[in-house]
Amino acid sequence: MKLTRKHAEWLVILFFVGLIAIVFQQILTSMTEQGIASGSPYNNAAAYPRAVALLIGALLFCMVVISRITSKPGDAVPSEDTSNLKRPAILLLVFAAYLAGLGTLGYHLTTPLLVMAILLLSGVRNKWEIVLFGFGISLFLAFMFEVFLKIVLPGGIFALNIYW
Repeated sequence: MKLTRKHAEWLVILFFVGLIAIVFQQILTSMTEQGIASGSPYNNAAAYPRAVALLIGALLFCMVVISRITSKPGDAVPSEDTSNLKRPAILLLVFAAYLAGLGTLGYHLTTPLLVMAILLLSGVRNKWEIVLFGFGISLFLAFMFEVFLKIVLPGGIFALNIYW
């Protein structure tokens, strides 16, 4: 099957519509249950994700309108083989697996694996580079989040945390 520019545009639009739906589903369920999705914008934890989701929705609407205005019937659009979507699809699956395992296994076990998988999918083949960059980037980000931003990263079932 050949993938045209129109197909790619609609895939992007559907992805972001799904993302917006997830944000509002979270606001209306778990954030409401926790009591953090009510009140004024200054003390409402749902205000920022709601604003970002609405901005994404407005930009998507503009994209659809512009696409409809500028497209002419019979326009030739370049096509692409769907096999070229294999790597991005695998990246999305790897990221989904990372998010699924983050709470259970913790940051320090899952993030190096994520970085290593991204490096492998990006074409890096030197095993030492993959391992060193995987752990190096993971530790650097952990240091930045925990020391400078004062954010506690998930320790998982093994309660792995570094005390900087």
